[in-house]
Amino acid sequence: MRIPQPLPDELRDRSFTLSEQRAAGIPEHRAWNSDLHVASRGIRVPWGQEQDLAHTARLLSAMSEGALCCRETAALLWGCPLPWEQQQDFLVHLTRAEGSFRPQRRGVRGHRMLLGDQDIACVHTIPVTTPARTWLDLAAILPFEDLVAAADHFICSQRRSFGHNRTALCTLEDLREQVKRNTGMRGIRKARAALDLARVGADSVPETKLRLAIGRDFLPEPVLSYVVCTAFGREVAWPDLAFPNFKVAVNYDGGHHLTATQKESDIRREALLAANGWISVVITAAQVRDRGYDGVVHRVREALLRGGWVPRG
Repeated sequence: MRIPQPLPDELRDRSFTLSEQRAAGIPEHRAWNSDLHVASRGIRVPWGQEQDLAHTARLLSAMSEGALCCRETAALLWGCPLPWEQQQDFLVHLTRAEGSFRPQRRGVRGHRMLLGDQDIACVHTIPVTTPARTWLDLAAILPFEDLVAAADHFICSQRRSFGHNRTALCTLEDLREQVKRNTGMRGIRKARAALDLARVGADSVPETKLRLAIGRDFLPEPVLSYVVCTAFGREVAWPDLAFPNFKVAVNYDGGHHLTATQKESDIRREALLAANGWISVVITAAQVRDRGYDGVVHRVREALLRGGWVPRG
């Protein structure tokens, strides 16, 4: 069996275009060797090599003049968390601003869209729809609570003396403006309803879904990005959800809280909250899997009652 000519370093272990192959001085016939997979017209991928989304999106958008990434692809490039079903969509979603065609090639799903200059941005050198336009396009495909979580992701802004900070990708007003400009789009009613529930400060999908479940149980609305301080003003904790009037702190502990380092940090957090007179409620991923978000909210209700909350009626 004839061994294929080794690829140069700049093409090895990644997808590449036939133009890149020619520029590297590799003969045309090399593109048809058995170690390469025809991922799309004019694109080759070495078999067994997992491709980074940003690289694939950059390659495929460049192969279609004027194309830019949209919908699920744009959302993932902006770091927006999507439900499992959308994460498993391995197609790159492309469109053109003028909406005159749908890109047609293997690995691509094309969409007709009419976009203004204000709807086009760039991330990782890849042309994409803006965060606000991307969110509005998701309204046609995401379940309601996931759409709220996506809005929370795009508008999240946090500044804290410990932990990580976040800068909003767009504002709540940017999302509202998108809704106003596109009243006839699919999912527009869902988008309007989702904006009523979007809040700045939610750091993850579980935090958003827990907050929404709290609202369905007619509990007070929690405060996001609240800092618990000592009597002398020293910051001691930054709960995911806080009820300052009743000194109740709620934290969602996902899988990363199982590490030894994080467990130690969580123990310190709980001790500091208790020392400063706060009631702490920790909701775990396992509890949510067993009972659902609505099923764990009773623990928040019990803590609020202990803190002095009196239900209306």
